[in-house]
Amino acid sequence: MKKQKGISILFIILVTGVIFTVALGINSISVQQTKIMGEIGHSLVSFYAADSGAERQLYSLFKIPPESPHASSYTEDFSNNASFEAIVSCSNISTSCYNGIAQQTSCDASNYCIGSVGKYQKIKRAIEIKY
Repeated sequence: MKKQKGISILFIILVTGVIFTVALGINSISVQQTKIMGEIGHSLVSFYAADSGAERQLYSLFKIPPESPHASSYTEDFSNNASFEAIVSCSNISTSCYNGIAQQTSCDASNYCIGSVGKYQKIKRAIEIKY
């Protein structure tokens, strides 16, 4: 009888240790998921900043006359600390490039290639348009 008293204490310690280990594992997963969910919002802001850059380049191509000088890149910082950098290049098969936009052999579109990168916090998202 005296030897069996220590076994119940050992059993309780082992069960408590297993429960504690499972709780720590669940907590670790929860913390990682919470961090990922917070960064999803940053990813959306980055994506929409990149979209704004692509739209800025498209607006320039369609609204500024071809003979006027065009900027091949635009950058802008927004009030929420998001930003974009958008670059346009003329296709290697296009016969008419706007004034100020360089022709690139890597652009295989019919007319222009637009690349835009949006940044917010530490997250970057990019969009590429070929037309």
